[in-house]
Amino acid sequence: REGSRPDNFHGGNYARPHVQFYRDTPLTLADMTAPEFGGVDVLERVIPVAKKHGIRVFPFILEDNQLPAAVRQNWEKLYEVDHHGRRTTGHPGGPCFNNPGYRNFTLGLVEDYARSYDIGGIMWGSERQSGLLNTLGVSQSSGQDPGKTTCFCEFCQKQGRDRGIDVERARQGFDAMEAFVRDGRNGQRPRDGYFTRFWRLLLQYPEVLAWENLWVTSRHELQAAIYRKVKSVNPALQVGWHVWQNVTFSPFQRAEENLADLAGCSDFIRPAVYNNVAGGRFVTFVKDARQSVFGDLPPELTLDVLYRQLNYHEAPFAELAATGFSPDYVERETRRAVESVAGHPVQIWPGVDIDVPVSAGEAHCTPESVAQAAKAAFKGGAQGIILSRNYTEMKPDNLSGAGNALRELGVI
Repeated sequence: REGSRPDNFHGGNYARPHVQFYRDTPLTLADMTAPEFGGVDVLERVIPVAKKHGIRVFPFILEDNQLPAAVRQNWEKLYEVDHHGRRTTGHPGGPCFNNPGYRNFTLGLVEDYARSYDIGGIMWGSERQSGLLNTLGVSQSSGQDPGKTTCFCEFCQKQGRDRGIDVERARQGFDAMEAFVRDGRNGQRPRDGYFTRFWRLLLQYPEVLAWENLWVTSRHELQAAIYRKVKSVNPALQVGWHVWQNVTFSPFQRAEENLADLAGCSDFIRPAVYNNVAGGRFVTFVKDARQSVFGDLPPELTLDVLYRQLNYHEAPFAELAATGFSPDYVERETRRAVESVAGHPVQIWPGVDIDVPVSAGEAHCTPESVAQAAKAAFKGGAQGIILSRNYTEMKPDNLSGAGNALRELGVI
């Protein structure tokens, strides 16, 4: 996790990569292998123990968009290029979904897991959003550089041309969007207002939205390819997706990440609904959004508009970080996800917040708050839950809150 890594962090696969599955990538075995555990194959150790207790193991492949210096030489070739032609090396950029080297690595990785280990399924996730939304700064991650709109690599440019998009016009449109955001951050209010200026730029450069759609659909195409690859190895394996929590804060990203679009290539979907940490994250979202498209409104009114757009009823702006979101948020987002995939055999397993780290002065989990969130997920129609984010972060007392709730509901 960003902010908690040692300077010499390497990362990578904590199982043992089997090189026959990675022939069509520029990556070496050293590029893919995480050395932090001294070469221990975590899956090889965990799976037999889990099976004794009737537990199926699902590897979670969370696409890492921070590029450690230790692997930069070969990995860098797979990363996105911003609209100024610069190679990215970290958030909000990341590996390019249209780069054949990255696609081949990802498909090789899931095939490796599916063939080499006795697993129950695979979950894949990417905590990024599209170029326009990064430029506008509408994100739970603060201080994003509006000049790092992606992706304009050779592969995305070809995809764009094949779709009839004028690549240079798209680039010019992002230049104009970048200038709009930088002016807003410098306190220079547009003559006709922030929203009017934003909408005028979209009318002037419709290629921006076309490029936005290219990025979104490219990710969905990779997800469909992951699903097909795993099912070609073993149709019984379950394939699902982690959905970044920012989708629940942003009406723009919510529109782009319509879960119905994933229904045909999913066995389960895990929306992150971390209600405890959501308060501080949403405050950050509101503050940054007010420097661009929501710049005409004070923070309290921006929050109210977003609540109405997203169908939430939460604490006022001044109290939100310290309060967090309520279990009602968990229930509403779970129900929205369930309704999005109605008619498809896709299960919704929300990720419930247990001690996801928060900043000073923000809300902290309790056994009771965890229990309430778990109950709210099932009230919203969930078929299961995923206790989140990492077991090593969780306090045993707070983890017990989930167990108590599941017993009370008769789930276990």
